[in-house]
Amino acid sequence: MHYELGTPGRIEKVCRSLPPLPATWVRVRMAYCGLCGTDRSHYSGDRPAELPLSLGHEWVAVVEAIGSAVEAFAAGDVVTTDLNFRCGHCRQCAAGRSHLCERGQIGLFTNRGFATRADIHANYLRKCDAAKPVPQLALAEPMSCARHALSLVHPVAAERVLVIGAGGIGMCMAFLLCHDSDSTFEITDLDPVRLGRIDSLVGPRGRQVLTPAGEYDVVLDVSGTVDGLRSACEEVGPGGRLCTMSHLPEATSAPFLLDLLLDKDVTFNLSYLNGEPDNLVRSIELLEGHWTEDWNALLEIRPLDDVVALFQEGPARAGNKIVVDIAASTAGDEIEVGSP
Repeated sequence: MHYELGTPGRIEKVCRSLPPLPATWVRVRMAYCGLCGTDRSHYSGDRPAELPLSLGHEWVAVVEAIGSAVEAFAAGDVVTTDLNFRCGHCRQCAAGRSHLCERGQIGLFTNRGFATRADIHANYLRKCDAAKPVPQLALAEPMSCARHALSLVHPVAAERVLVIGAGGIGMCMAFLLCHDSDSTFEITDLDPVRLGRIDSLVGPRGRQVLTPAGEYDVVLDVSGTVDGLRSACEEVGPGGRLCTMSHLPEATSAPFLLDLLLDKDVTFNLSYLNGEPDNLVRSIELLEGHWTEDWNALLEIRPLDDVVALFQEGPARAGNKIVVDIAASTAGDEIEVGSP
């Protein structure tokens, strides 16, 4: 069983039989999957895609079966994915940019995370050390994207750093700055409740600011809004570095981009993917080694049966990040979905 976007604004539960497992593929039983802005933009129709489309790519799962040629994984392994195929041979892979692999969108999977089971090529998978899946491991993929964005602006200890947005990516960014960086930082968000939850966790490296003041050496826009991107352009100081992970169709014609940045001579970065595999490996290590029960307060856990309602509700306010509990589904043990 999986949830499929048939047309913008319409998600349906679909049950199909899985085919025989190809030699280099792995069959997984989904455990948890995060709901992200990319999923919402597909649902709203703001991001063009070939439909029907199965949503959900921030997942952690358990291996149920392996193809005859798979050696790196075994039944019972806890795994996650970055959904970037990396051939290892093309010009981009050879240059250390395997996240831009020329075959990266080859699509060797039958569905994504809002499903009971899925088949996926072993190339996409990364093993976790955990004995069983836990909700925070669904953050490994978005955290690896945040880690790649951080590497583009490389903040250092003496600099002023501002994170704009305290949602899912903002939470990942704050966690990284607390546990994988020497920098102190400030974080802001239009939602004071969401911001307050993070503020209680990030000390002494981080603190919340309702209204940023002064000039920042490094600004990370992870707000997912045009207003957040505008604020980032306003707050970055001359000669500073700005990285946005907010991919907004309406922002491509926003006149403030040049108006606010040109005279400052800033370095402007756009970031979307997760860089080299080490970013995902390191994110898994950090989540397994440093995530605590207190950070779980930022997660809103919902059952798979709520997926349609979650998209209809729009962005969540109950938590900073929605994680769907697949194991809590009432779907039973159906085996699903179509041909590779």
